[in-house]
Amino acid sequence: MKIKNSFFLLITFFISLMSCSKEEIDNTPSIIGDWVLTSYNIGILVDLDKDGNESLNLLDEMVCENNEILTFTSEGIVSSNNTFHPTISVLQSDLNGDYMVDVECAEGAIGFTSTYSFETNSVNFNNNTSRISEDTLETIYENAVEIYNLEGTEIVEIKNLTLTYSKR
Repeated sequence: MKIKNSFFLLITFFISLMSCSKEEIDNTPSIIGDWVLTSYNIGILVDLDKDGNESLNLLDEMVCENNEILTFTSEGIVSSNNTFHPTISVLQSDLNGDYMVDVECAEGAIGFTSTYSFETNSVNFNNNTSRISEDTLETIYENAVEIYNLEGTEIVEIKNLTLTYSKR
């Protein structure tokens, strides 16, 4: 009788163990929702507002209004109704390699709507791939910033533009 009871308990234990559902943990960041532009980086430390603090993030230094929000829908659409688009001019000194950066704020709004494709840690839209890490989306536009000599007549360097968005 003891063997039957032990066998019955063992079978019951295995059946209950097998019937428990295994919940998979998904560590993939969700792209769906709103993403606010939080960093506009051209790889140059600047102090445009002349407060004595330099920053790589031009948003910290500019007086331009930034309302850029990317919205990703579950239908595979990404859009922005107010894309941040200042005009940035960069000159480099021949003598010491210092940069002179001038920013002109753009008036009006530029928007776009596009499709996107999402993979584990990246999203592709507007012919570019953005990396996603938790609540941060980073897009690198390669060779997007031309740096001219002091006279503005010759391109002496080209830098990437990195835009960083935070999920709202």
